[in-house]
Parts: sequence; C-alpha cells; structure tokens
Amino acid sequence: PPFFTLQPNAAVRAKQLALWTQLVLDHCKFHRVFLLDVSDPGGTPLFKNSALQRQMTGEGLRALAAHMIAEGAAAWADESEGSEPRGGRSRLLIFWRSPSAWADSILRFAEDCGLVGSVETVQSLIDGELAQGKEFHGAPREMILVALQELSRRGRATIFRGSAPGSEGVKFLPS
Repeated sequence: PPFFTLQPNAAVRAKQLALWTQLVLDHCKFHRVFLLDVSDPGGTPLFKNSALQRQMTGEGLRALAAHMIAEGAAAWADESEGSEPRGGRSRLLIFWRSPSAWADSILRFAEDCGLVGSVETVQSLIDGELAQGKEFHGAPREMILVALQELSRRGRATIFRGSAPGSEGVKFLPS
C-alpha cells in the first residue's frame, strides 16, 4: 500500500511519482483516455484499489499532477476555460502521445488530403468525415488545439479563434 501514500523521502517520492506517471500514461493510452479529473481521488478506478481498500489522497493526486506537468506528460485542460472548480483546476490533459507526435499526425493528414493552404474547422479534425480512421479522430478539442499550437510554433499552421467558444479554425501552411 505505500504506492497510494505520498512518501515523505524525496528520493522515494520521486520514484513513486515516476511509477504513477507511467501507470497513468499506460492506462490512458490503452483506454484512449485524454482527460482525467483529478479533483476527486475516488472518482476513477485508476487511483484506488478496492481489494486493498486504498486510494490515492487528494494531496497525492495534486503531487502527481504537478509531477506529470513538470515532466511534460500532462497539462491543465481547464487553463483556457478560466474556471477554478472547487478551489482549483480539475482536469488534466494526458499526453500519452506527445503533442509533437499528434502535430505530426495532423500535418501528415493535411498533406495527404490536400488541405495545405485551406482553412478547416477544428471540429472537422475531431469528427469530420475525412478524419475518420485517423488516430486523432475523436480526440478532445483541447488535445487537437495543443497539437495545432505546436504546428503554429513550427510555422506550419495558423489558428483562427472563432467568435463563439469551440469555433476555432486552422489554416495549414506549406513548408
């Protein structure tokens, strides 16, 4: 059960958080989970073991979230929403695949489909007919936007903010 109890020794805690990070990444990849609610330790079976009657504490979950963010394995999904539910952020965007890898996948799709130079909605990348069967199809808007921001940093995309929330667009740029 020490796995569920945040360890006081710094070296042991670092190893514990690294093991938890890998467990979370593996679990999320296997189940294709992109967002985790970290406001309630008992809210997901990932953070509890009913057979042992143990679960991660809120403090442990906050430490894990901070560790995953510091390692680049996650980011706060609710940063852009301007909300602070229950006194703090609640949803982690889990990078079981790096934002750079998602960006590469979306760019390859745009090039293969002849979308370079055209404007597409973010929603069409999430659930559009052309995107069906692609690895990013069905991913949450937050994950797609992180990947598009990576493409923007590379100079391969321009993101347009719509007048309404969730109405973003993207123009794929030639290399």
